Amino acid sequence: MLGAAPAGAVAALLLIATAYDGAFHLRYWVLIAILALTILIATQVAGGIQLDRGPLSIAVGLVWAFAAWTLLSSLWAESAARAWEGGARTILYAAVITVPLALRGRRQALWVGQGIFFGVGAVAVITLIALIASGADLFQGGRLEDPLGYRNATATLFAFAFWPLIGLASERGRNTPMRSISFSVAVLALGLVFLTQSRGVAIGLVCGAAATLAIGPDRLRRVFFALAAAAGVAIFSAPLLDPYHAFQDGQLVTDSVVNDASTALFTLTVLALLFGLFAALLDNGLRGSAAGDAARRVAPYGLAALVVIAVIVALVRIGNPISYADDKWDEFRDIDGSATTESTRLGSVGGQRYDLWRVSWEEFRSAPIGGVGEGNYAFDYYEERRTDRNLEDPHSLPFRLLAETGIVGFLLFGGVIVALGVGVARSAKKSPPNDRRIIAGLAAGGAVVVGQSLTDWLWLIPTVTGLGLLSLALAAVPRGRAEDRPPRLQLPWFRDRERLVARFGIAALLTATAVSVILLYLGDLYIRKARDEQGRSASAQLSAARTAADFNPVSVVPLYLQASALEAEGDRDEAEAKLQDALSKEPDNFVTLTLLGDLEVRESRFVAAADHYQRASELNPRDIGLQQLAQTTAERASPLRTPNEQPGQG
Repeated sequence: MLGAAPAGAVAALLLIATAYDGAFHLRYWVLIAILALTILIATQVAGGIQLDRGPLSIAVGLVWAFAAWTLLSSLWAESAARAWEGGARTILYAAVITVPLALRGRRQALWVGQGIFFGVGAVAVITLIALIASGADLFQGGRLEDPLGYRNATATLFAFAFWPLIGLASERGRNTPMRSISFSVAVLALGLVFLTQSRGVAIGLVCGAAATLAIGPDRLRRVFFALAAAAGVAIFSAPLLDPYHAFQDGQLVTDSVVNDASTALFTLTVLALLFGLFAALLDNGLRGSAAGDAARRVAPYGLAALVVIAVIVALVRIGNPISYADDKWDEFRDIDGSATTESTRLGSVGGQRYDLWRVSWEEFRSAPIGGVGEGNYAFDYYEERRTDRNLEDPHSLPFRLLAETGIVGFLLFGGVIVALGVGVARSAKKSPPNDRRIIAGLAAGGAVVVGQSLTDWLWLIPTVTGLGLLSLALAAVPRGRAEDRPPRLQLPWFRDRERLVARFGIAALLTATAVSVILLYLGDLYIRKARDEQGRSASAQLSAARTAADFNPVSVVPLYLQASALEAEGDRDEAEAKLQDALSKEPDNFVTLTLLGDLEVRESRFVAAADHYQRASELNPRDIGLQQLAQTTAERASPLRTPNEQPGQG
């Protein structure tokens, strides 16, 4: 059990991060990365990381190659700072995938995996309690937003737990109370998913179903328990939709509205507990009996009948499938379409993603090999977008990979997923049924995350992406040959010089990687300190901003903060010099140009200000504020220009 502590610690931190917006902010996820890297360094020095030619080791090699590629993209990216930060996040995911190699075998991996299931289930229960206590505070736009602060990520987190818990509820012979509790929490998780009204999570749930049913066992029982859970949510859907309907009707989402939904969800959870208890008692009692044999023979036909009925109902509802598909394609491409008037948004495909994916595809076409650089999608998006949405990610992992890291990055990370999939398949094939159930749950949880990542920006939320990748890696851990023996530290290194060099060489590389992540963290720390001093002490702000620049010399943010402090101290020329330094680092950054324009306006230099605003507006033409600034300053600057300075002349 003790040997599972390092991987368990990483999993625990990822779960704890649900209370901190899923570790979305750098100051949170960097700490997880540092812990994971420290574990790997210590384990590597002790000789505990066992690399072989298996799929998991191949996945580890590919993910570190992908991390190196993302960092390398800073050489051609518009913003080297964004590429460095994105590369450090990729290092976190690489470390998370590598940590299971420090385990002595599958048994420890499955212990950690079960801990993850119960951990996410506990978060679901805590969220239900918070819903009852806090009500509307957890909602945004009539949709459940917390605990991760982003509704689609919240949906992914709870969908992650659904199939593993259904698997535990479906295991015949397992402790009856445990089966009923597992089913109850699975229904609760699905109800919380429904409260988010997330559409992309449907893809994740389907991918999770495919994984859990492909691996097995208990396939029929899993299907029936899953259908029972879905039926329960459907029956209670009317009160669960009250917050969404209130927002759609232009009303406030008050505590009383949310209380009706939370009461319905609590009632559903209790009824699911009773249903799970009854079903488990019945199922366990039928084991080996004639009635049980008859039920197993009839069950496939009953399931087939349900599928036929579902298909018929769907065809009646949508009409001509071809016309329906054409309508949905038109709806998807209509980025200016009005909001859906349906009782639920789950049947709608409208939104901004067509525009986001269009821009990312154009970026890939412009730089097919290496992309525009990790984290650098936003520059072209703001210039080419057709909406006024201020977004910085294409909301799709495949499009993100193609746009920012090119075909090389896309193939490297695709290879990681394929290698993990092969590892899971091999591990499941050689496992007894009890182990295979846990492996199926881990694979299903990871598949949910990967599936929803096809249409969402989960990559930027380490809690869900980290748990998904860690689960796949845990499921791919092969059975160790020495699982039942305590680990030994191999001391006679002098007998094998090459292994000694490799061991400490890898440890040195991991240490250098950890140092780069720590520098990024320290830079962010002093940026936050400088912002805290803004408006209070210009000298303290300037000192903190300069320290931030020492730790992160490629970032423009410390230069912004230095310019602000210098101007507050009356050194306007030096402030402008800092902003010009920032512009030299990122010539196409409209924010820097806007700040330069603001500085010139405060000095009544309207000609220079108009030029800066005009250039910023060209880089972000959909920003109404920039358009107005460019227009008003141009009007004030026009009488001050010489004939050769007039726009369109000279």
